[in-house]
Amino acid sequence: MIWKNKFHERINELWERAKEQNSKMTQVEYARRLGVTRNALLGWLRGTGQPDADGFVRIAMVENVSLTWLLGDERPLSRNELFQDEQKMLQLYWGISSEHKEDIMILASRFQARDAEGCSGIVKNLPSERK
Repeated sequence: MIWKNKFHERINELWERAKEQNSKMTQVEYARRLGVTRNALLGWLRGTGQPDADGFVRIAMVENVSLTWLLGDERPLSRNELFQDEQKMLQLYWGISSEHKEDIMILASRFQARDAEGCSGIVKNLPSERK
């Protein structure tokens, strides 16, 4: 099973994060927080077990992480975090004029359409499309 090793890494990362937030947290308390027994948690931490589907969902919700990250996706840990390139795009966007923001929105829509349909000619005639 592909996800088992990634889950093992992720649950250990979440356990370490929980201990950093509360240095006195025990495995029993953490297991309770996740709604499982200490033995179940120990199996996950050692890589000898994993939760059922409901357990994965519960862990993702309790820890505020995406289910895909928990299963091995390399996206950011938190649902509220952005990739570095997404952060950079936002910083650039915040620093441009309203007129250029409209152009960016038009371009983004064109790129999205091109990706979906294979269109070309993305940058032509921007001002005429402004609303």
